[in-house]
Amino acid sequence: MSEKLTPTLEDYLGAILRFQRQKGFARVKDISECLRVAKSAVTAALRSLAAKGLINYAPYEPVTLAAKGRRQADQLLLRHRIIRDFVENVLAIESERAERIACEMEHAIDGRALERFVCFLAFISTRPSKGRTWQEEFERFIEKGAGGRTCRQCIEAYVKKTREGS
Repeated sequence: MSEKLTPTLEDYLGAILRFQRQKGFARVKDISECLRVAKSAVTAALRSLAAKGLINYAPYEPVTLAAKGRRQADQLLLRHRIIRDFVENVLAIESERAERIACEMEHAIDGRALERFVCFLAFISTRPSKGRTWQEEFERFIEKGAGGRTCRQCIEAYVKKTREGS
């Protein structure tokens, strides 16, 4: 991405992108309601994003993404979707919870880790489907464990091994 933004400003870009896709523009009121923040906070954030050349903003006018802001917002959305996909489909966490987790993780993950998420997701999508898929095997592991041990026992053994540095 071109310019590092705070997580808060990333959220504003994402909100503007969603509204722009829905109706072609965003208004301060829309963003305020979406992000559950005061209109004055929205105005301050919009001024900051405009100063960075990411949005087209003038008081009392509709807000749109500038080309640079559109590219950055698209990258943010892609990052969010990748993380949500990983959490929901690899970790088998229900959709609504996966969405919340992705919202929190997207601000902290770096490019290399995100690349590994994508690499892993690409890897599992290319696996041949003989017998059970790895997702089915993982769901079975969650429910029944492995090797006569419950999932909880396997987790405890893993954590113990990791703590010991083995």
